[in-house]
Amino acid sequence: MIQLSGLIRGHYECRSLTETIPVMTNLLALEVVAESARRAIVKHPNTAWLLVVQEAGSSAPDKPRMNHYGVRVATDQEIENAYEYLQKMKKDFRLKVDRIRDNHHAHSVHFVEPGGNWWEIESYEKAASAGMAHTTAPHWKKALTELDFPGRGYIPQALTHGTLQCDNLEQTRRFYEEALGLEVVQLWPTSIYVKHRSSPWYIVNLESKPGARQYLSSAQRFTLNVESALAVFEAHEWLKKHKDKFGLTELREVQEQAGTSCFLLCDLNRNWWEIASPFH
Repeated sequence: MIQLSGLIRGHYECRSLTETIPVMTNLLALEVVAESARRAIVKHPNTAWLLVVQEAGSSAPDKPRMNHYGVRVATDQEIENAYEYLQKMKKDFRLKVDRIRDNHHAHSVHFVEPGGNWWEIESYEKAASAGMAHTTAPHWKKALTELDFPGRGYIPQALTHGTLQCDNLEQTRRFYEEALGLEVVQLWPTSIYVKHRSSPWYIVNLESKPGARQYLSSAQRFTLNVESALAVFEAHEWLKKHKDKFGLTELREVQEQAGTSCFLLCDLNRNWWEIASPFH
C-alpha cells in the first residue's frame, strides 16, 4: 500500500480562463492564488484543496454531469436563492442552469460554465438528522458571512467534493483501500465517497451503466501527495509490481518538474491520478 500524506488538489480543463475564472470567483467564492499564461490555481478560503485550472482552447470537450465539482452552502433556502441568482446571471456568464434537485438528502442545483464543466451548489442541512454526518458535517471551521460574499442570497462555505464515474464499486473500493490507503464510505448502493483521513473534502464515485461512460483525459485528474521524492519512486515501483492486481490501465514514468517529482496513473475505471512529492 502507498503511504499517502494527503489528497491535495484537483485538475480542471476549460476552454478559456477569461470565461471560466469569473464564474469561479463571482458565483462560487473561489479565489485565484496563482496565475500564468494558460493556467490558474484557485481555492476556497475555507478549503485547503487547490484546483488547477488549465486552458485547453476551443477543442476542450464538454464534461459529463457525473464528473463535476461542488461547493456547499449552509441552508436549503440558499439553494433556492442560488437558483434564482444563477438564472439572473446566466446570460452574463454564459451558463446553462439545471433544475433544483433532491438526491440522497442533498438539496442542490447544477449548472454548466462556458468551459464545458458542471458545478453543483449543494445543501446538506437535513443530512445530519438522517445519519449522514460522516460526509456531510460542515467542512468549515468559521463560516463566511454576507460581507465576504454579498448580494447573491447564498454563500458557498467550502469547496467540498469532486465526482468520478466507475464501472464496479467493489473493485474500485478495493483499489482505494488496498492500493492508495484512502478512506471509503458507502451510504448508497450505487456510490462511494473516498477521502484522505487528514481532510474533509472527498471524491464521490458513481457507478455507471456499461457503455454509458465518457472517459476523461489526464487533464482532469486528482493529485495525491507522498512525503518525499523518494516516496514517489517507491510508490511507482510498488504500483508497477501490483499493476495487474488492481487493473491499472496505464502507469507513466516519474517526471521531475516545477520542483517536484510526480507520475500519472490511469486506474481500473480509466480515471486519472497523480502521485506527487511536496513542492519546494
